[in-house]
Parts: sequence; structure tokens; C-alpha cells
Amino acid sequence: MLHTNWPSRSADKEEMEHKRILELALEALEKQKTQVETEIEALRGEMRGSVRATSTRKVPPTARPKRKRRAKTPAERKAQSKRMKAYWAAKKASMAAKAKRPNRSSPKGRSKSAD
Repeated sequence: MLHTNWPSRSADKEEMEHKRILELALEALEKQKTQVETEIEALRGEMRGSVRATSTRKVPPTARPKRKRRAKTPAERKAQSKRMKAYWAAKKASMAAKAKRPNRSSPKGRSKSAD
């Protein structure tokens, strides 16, 4: 008895070829998807003014100019030091004053007239 509903070898081969075609199509679509996502990210970066938007261009990193800081003079360094010392002294004083104040949210720190 022969079973005629079994697939022939040529049907198996056609099915394998069909699967391979689908795999290749899927790979191509995924590659296109990543390219589109990269382009979308670049456009979003340009809209935000992001630096990453420039990195998607075809410019090698060595060709981009590096940001150079101007060296501070000794007088500028001294002035900044003075400003920062004053800033941190004020910050430390405000933190100390804040620590000495009673906690208004706790019953211990509330005065009876406030209730």
C-alpha cells in the first residue's frame, strides 16, 4: 500500500528553498530597520542639538576639532579659589544653621501656639 499524501522529496526541497528565501528577506529587512533607526536617532539628535547627531556623519573622529580650554592666569585661579572658599563657607554655615533649627514637622519641635 502506497500513501500518496506524504510529501515527495521535491516538495521538501521547495519548502527548504522557501524558508531560505524568507530568512534572507528577513535579514535584509532587519538591516534596513537598523539603518532607519540610526537615521531616526540622528534626526532626533539634530532636533535636540545633540553631539551624537554629528557622530552619525561620515567624518572620522580625528578630523573633528578638539575643544581647547584657555589656560587660567594665576590671578584668575586665585580669584576663583577665593570665590569657592566663600561659597563653601556660606554653604557650611547654612547647613549648620539648618541643623540647629528644630524640626517643625515633629511634635517635639512644634510650639504649642502653632497648634
